[in-house]
Amino acid sequence: MNQEKIFISHGDIILDKIYDENLNLLKQDGGGCNWNDLYNLSMMGEKCYAIGSKGNDPEGNVAIKSLIESNVNTDYIITENKKTNVMNIIIPNSKLHDNSILHSWYSPITYEYTMNFSDNLPIELPKELENNDIYIILDKFQPVNLRFIQNLKCKYTLCLDFGHIRFFEHFTKQYLTLFLEKSKFVQLNDNVVHLLFERFGVKDEVEFFNLFNFDLLVLTKGKKGATFIFKENGKLKKIDKQPEVIVDIVDSSGAGDAFFSKILQQYAYAETIDTNFVNITFNLANKLSREVISQVGSRVIKK
Repeated sequence: MNQEKIFISHGDIILDKIYDENLNLLKQDGGGCNWNDLYNLSMMGEKCYAIGSKGNDPEGNVAIKSLIESNVNTDYIITENKKTNVMNIIIPNSKLHDNSILHSWYSPITYEYTMNFSDNLPIELPKELENNDIYIILDKFQPVNLRFIQNLKCKYTLCLDFGHIRFFEHFTKQYLTLFLEKSKFVQLNDNVVHLLFERFGVKDEVEFFNLFNFDLLVLTKGKKGATFIFKENGKLKKIDKQPEVIVDIVDSSGAGDAFFSKILQQYAYAETIDTNFVNITFNLANKLSREVISQVGSRVIKK
């Protein structure tokens, strides 16, 4: 009998506040790459669990609302006596043709610092999940996240999304290795690779793949597509994929998260990682990304 697949993320709940160029609030909803991934996977029919914390404020309730509505299990999100983390996103115009969206840890209205990560997150996996096929999604590398994965006593697959330099720039090679050596699927984007490769003393994504022997490494390059690195019949393969032309971009914030979500879903059910897998998966992931960037907000559109 096949084990049920369970997708889990761990961390602080985050609220996205999205403003236009005149600082009018366009939308507020749950955010954070890992939570976007979990939301997207749940909307795709997968069983998802959120483990972490939120603040005891209205922002925390708004941030967790869409996870609950998408059927993500939030029973293991604790409420702390603190403010919920807020990512402030400023969209400079209604239709983007560049990478000019601003993501700030400071409120553009009050100039207040709005991100305060907790070190008191739950670090125990619920026992009822231990006998399932578990996929752990992390996009941040705080010590409490490390304690969570080191505390796992069951078999699991660790999947990492390196989306923002700020989430790993202060950590050493030795510390990041503790995450990477346990990982099977890793997604990078072209904004982080220079610093990450420099830190590990590698020249490119192929050397990085060989250093940790992942099942799958994906490098996303925005409008230029993505590079997939894997082994097929024991031989390393590198495939560059080009996306369809994207004409109108409303909000590109969630493109990488949508891409990661779909690839992770395909990876979880794949019997083998090969060229056929890459061709099918890229088309599906690219389609989902196009849907997300056609709207304001970072999560897939409800059907």
